[in-house]
Amino acid sequence: MKRSNALFKLFILTILLSFTNVAFAQYNYDQRLHYNYPWKVNVQMSMLNNNFDWDDVANFDELKAASLPKFSVEYYAGKNISFKLGLLSSEVKADDLVNGKLAKDKFSVLAVDATMVYSLGGLINIPIVDPYVQTGLGYTHFNKDDKAMFNLGGGVNIWLSDTNLFKTGQFNRDLLINRFGLNLEVLGKKNLSGGPGSNLQINGGVFFVF
Repeated sequence: MKRSNALFKLFILTILLSFTNVAFAQYNYDQRLHYNYPWKVNVQMSMLNNNFDWDDVANFDELKAASLPKFSVEYYAGKNISFKLGLLSSEVKADDLVNGKLAKDKFSVLAVDATMVYSLGGLINIPIVDPYVQTGLGYTHFNKDDKAMFNLGGGVNIWLSDTNLFKTGQFNRDLLINRFGLNLEVLGKKNLSGGPGSNLQINGGVFFVF
């Protein structure tokens, strides 16, 4: 009987320690890996809606694939805050709808965006899936015009390091493959001058921290 009680107590203690480890596990950007990797590179395929209307945000009829992937570099500053600089090149073809009007000719679009990113996953300490919000300003070269943009959006990062799919030894989280992840985000861009150029980006791809 005494041996059974001892085994039962050991079982309860193991369960409590397991819950404690989960409760105190850290999933902030700078704590999920053993070493510090403040920089992140994102490469994403993009869908653009150049007929985006902030009064009808659910309209996705004019989504078109961008001609080139979106590239961005992100720096983690601490306390769940990152700063990101992104670059996207695309084009508008003749007869595409642009803010309610048909484009007469084909022209290129170049967007440079600077945003501040706040990790909600780091705030509430959840693993694997890391939702975030972002806002900032951007520059868009649109049909030979230069436009200042206001950016607002959000997305989710999926960290391979949190999945334990690739585990080898004590420092398995710092394996090269565990520094990769997946990303999906939506970014709305509004022309601050009120003219054409407002658009919606839906971006999805991979990231790597270093």
